[in-house]
Amino acid sequence: MDSVFHLVYVSRASDSLSYTDIRNILNSSRRNNARDNISGVLILREGYFLQVLEGDNEQSIRNLVNVIRNDDRNKELKVLIETNSDRRLFGDWSMAFLDGDIEANTTKDLLDFFEACLDSGINHKTLIMPLVRRFRAAAPNFQ
Repeated sequence: MDSVFHLVYVSRASDSLSYTDIRNILNSSRRNNARDNISGVLILREGYFLQVLEGDNEQSIRNLVNVIRNDDRNKELKVLIETNSDRRLFGDWSMAFLDGDIEANTTKDLLDFFEACLDSGINHKTLIMPLVRRFRAAAPNFQ
């Protein structure tokens, strides 16, 4: 059985971030992630990025996070969890995107996931991945 590496991080979006920037991020992410066999979801809410990355090659994901960490369109990147499982959760998308500030996208599962990731007092390892799975099961159709 193959192992899938999952990494979840949160960062603050740059104050000057525009929708053109988001479109550019998504275009390059989708192209590069398809090439590197990485899947995941990017959520933007209340000035924060929350991202789940997953793939068969842990080093590819770590390299990608280093690139993201040095991208001036976000700051204060904090890795919340790194774990392995036997399957991908977002395998259909090289990079799905959810604008969590749009009311139609703001589900209880998204809010629970988002709040747990921003709450520094929560034990991330035991809580975040179950919330990711619950969010994924109830996820809307991503763009």
